[in-house]
Parts: sequence; C-alpha cells; structure tokens
Amino acid sequence: MPQDTTIYWDGEGQLPPLIDSLPLQQQKAILHRIHDHKWDEHYSNPMDLAPGFVVLAIFILFFSIAAIRSNKKTSSESDDNNILPGNDNLYPEGVQFANAVHTYRGSELNFSLPEMSRILQKHSAYYNGLNPFDKEKFIQRTRKFITQISFVIHDKSGFKEMPVLISAAAIQLTFGLEKFLLPDFDYIHIYPEEFIGVHPTVRVLEGNVSGNTINLSWKHFLHGFQCPDDGQNVGLHEMAHAYYYQFFETGRQADKNFVAAFPAFNNYGNKVFQQEAIPGFDLYSDYALKNFQEFWAESIEIFFEKPATLRTHYPDLYNTICTLLSQYPNAKT
Repeated sequence: MPQDTTIYWDGEGQLPPLIDSLPLQQQKAILHRIHDHKWDEHYSNPMDLAPGFVVLAIFILFFSIAAIRSNKKTSSESDDNNILPGNDNLYPEGVQFANAVHTYRGSELNFSLPEMSRILQKHSAYYNGLNPFDKEKFIQRTRKFITQISFVIHDKSGFKEMPVLISAAAIQLTFGLEKFLLPDFDYIHIYPEEFIGVHPTVRVLEGNVSGNTINLSWKHFLHGFQCPDDGQNVGLHEMAHAYYYQFFETGRQADKNFVAAFPAFNNYGNKVFQQEAIPGFDLYSDYALKNFQEFWAESIEIFFEKPATLRTHYPDLYNTICTLLSQYPNAKT
C-alpha cells in the first residue's frame, strides 16, 4: 500500500524541506554513506535518522541531484504525439522546486475530447464501465479538475496521460458527489518513481499530501490503473487524503452529503479497524492500521478495487462507503 507518512505538512513553501525523485538505488547509496542503516527489503518503511544525519542527508542529496539524476522515464507510451511540450519557464514567481523540470498550468492544457477519451479508454477500467452519458460527465469533470491545478513533472518529459489520469483518479472518487474540486490544492508533483521525504524523518515515499500539494510516484500511480483489482491504487489513496483535508480541515467547498455521512464511516470503520488488528483478519495492510487516516485511504482503495471482498468481509462498512460516495459498485458476493 502507498507509504505516505506525514499526510499534512504545516511548514512554509510548497513542499517539505526536500522531496526529490532520485532512483531508489541511488537514494540508498547516498544515505548509506551517511548512516549504516538496514533498509526494509521492500523499501517501504520510514527510515528514521538522527537530526544531525538528516541535515547532512539533505545537504548531500541537494548537491548530488544534478550529477546522478536518472534519465529513466516511466510512461505507458513514448510516441511524440503523447509528449507534453517543454515549458521550463512556467514556474510561479518566487517559488523554487527542487529538481522540477516542467510545470504545466492546467488552465493552459487544452486537451481535446477525443484525446481525453482515448487516454481514459486505454487505461481506466472505471471509465470504461460507465454508460455514454456518464462518460461525457466524467470527461467534463476531469477537464474542469485539470484547469484548477498546476502539474509539476520531475522528469525530462511530461506525458499527456499524467494530468488526465491523475485528475481522473480524483473524479473517480467523487463521481457521485456534488463537489469534486480541490480549491485548496494548487500543485500536483509527479516523480518518475519513489522519492525521498525528510519531514519529520528521512523516508522513501510512493505518494503523500503535504501543504497545498499532492505528490505522486508515476510508476506506482500507473500501476494502480494497470492492475485495477489488486486493492492498491496510489492515486485513489492520495486523493482520499486530499478530499478529507479539503472537506474537513478547510471546510471550503465541502460536499454536504459526504460530511453528513462520514460519522457512519467513523462508527463502522472503528470497529473494522479494531478487528483487523486481531491476527487472522488481514483484508487491510499493517500500514492501514498505523492510524485512522491511513485506514480511511486504504478503505477507498479496497472499495473500488475489491468491492465484492469488502462487502463479504464487512458489509456494514461497504454499505456505508456506498452512501458516503453515492456510488454502488457492481460487487457480487
């Protein structure tokens, strides 16, 4: 499941102190120079370092990026027609992004309806399951979501799939709701693969929500679309965090039906949370039991990717999420 410790960061600026996209093997090599620490074999657990080592890690990482940054690209297509044009000069005035290569203001990304439909048909099982009327509604909402966001791509090339599919993840989650925008989120940062976060600890991330920014590993995000039934979807996971923050922490443009139904999720979710902590109950990952926010985000992943399993194991929780999102997957027991 996505590792996104420190969901909301209250520091200054658009990102935590350093968050970058060095390939994982290079991240390991640099950090091993600083501290002899055994990594988890899946590189998924936070890596805690002493404060002095954190400062040194930041210093070395910052000055090593230019020299050892990977040229690897992660995309499902490589044809020129799918590559976004370069526009290195579109950074917001006064804002510096470490190792950012391209920034695209969504309001300037004028995707045609056929382009968006082609991308969604190729990658989104959710979109393909909609009727023609709802497909048109889905595309219109996705297009509107795109216009509200700036996409910062930390790679040499940006692909049209990136803003379309990431926005589609947000629309999938909120398709049954009246409110579907994230006005308090200005940026979505897209890294080619795992990236490093340093607040409050040095750790490897697949995605997280910090400040007014959503950060995603494109490799892991795309896996969620390629494997729509494995219960793991970084895009849905991070959007679940973002919408919770939008609706409850800020209160701006909150969907009233969602807010009214959430106490029921808390009620049934707490019971499931406690039950899943008992050996033998393993629908949720250990990471989901880290705190109730992670449980909420993973519930959304399971709801969309394994609805029949969720309904079988926890029918009350399943029905509550159906009401919460106003969506009813075609789940068979």
